[in-house]
Amino acid sequence: MSSKLGARRFIAATASVIRQRGRAMLGAAPWSLAVFVLTLPFALLTSTLYQYRDVLFAVAAVVNLIAFARVTFAWHRAVLLADDAGTGVEGGRGGGGVRYLVLLVAITIAVTALGRVTGDVPFVLYMVMNAPSSLVFFGALIPLLAVVWLPVLYLVATYGLSLPRVAATGAYGFRGLRAAMPYKRWPLLLMLLVLVLLAGIAYGFLYPLTYYLTAEGAVQGALATLLCVLAVFVVTAMYAVAYRDSALGKELGQ
Repeated sequence: MSSKLGARRFIAATASVIRQRGRAMLGAAPWSLAVFVLTLPFALLTSTLYQYRDVLFAVAAVVNLIAFARVTFAWHRAVLLADDAGTGVEGGRGGGGVRYLVLLVAITIAVTALGRVTGDVPFVLYMVMNAPSSLVFFGALIPLLAVVWLPVLYLVATYGLSLPRVAATGAYGFRGLRAAMPYKRWPLLLMLLVLVLLAGIAYGFLYPLTYYLTAEGAVQGALATLLCVLAVFVVTAMYAVAYRDSALGKELGQ
């Protein structure tokens, strides 16, 4: 019988942290947050652009990854160490900033690569099934994508717990992470899925703008991008809460 705390406790604890520390999180690395938001559309488009501007988009994607790491690193520390001013964002204890960047980049590249591969699945499946009805098509597509994505997101939900640990202590500590999770894992997994879906939706709005810019499309792309940032904010808070309330959380007092 599982001894993990229920999903409602996890959601309530996350909501409490966002109420109490949300403003401090947003203010911990404001310039990095601004860079992250402004470069995110370019990062989302990088994988499918094959023109001369690819280099510029690739550079923007690298800048976005660095800003992504700096922002979430600062957010974790704002929750776990009350580092409101982002004073540890340059490195953290024991070189944690660099280790955090390496781990986050590895996770991001893996998820992005999977997204790029599975992005063609709907078209291929539609052709293989010889243009089936919508009900039959989605009845086959959703289970197929679930088989591919759910194990990956489960691993991210499990071992991503190392992210707040690196931010707070400078150590990865992958061993024991699965058992250390104090809450039911499915709310975090579900929020990661929402983040992936929002990224896909944002891409769908942004890609047409690369060859035909419209005011309506720009507004839709901007709103979708901001929703992605909001999802990142919630996921980061959930990871911080899970680490804080786990058996590993006692490291914070050392």
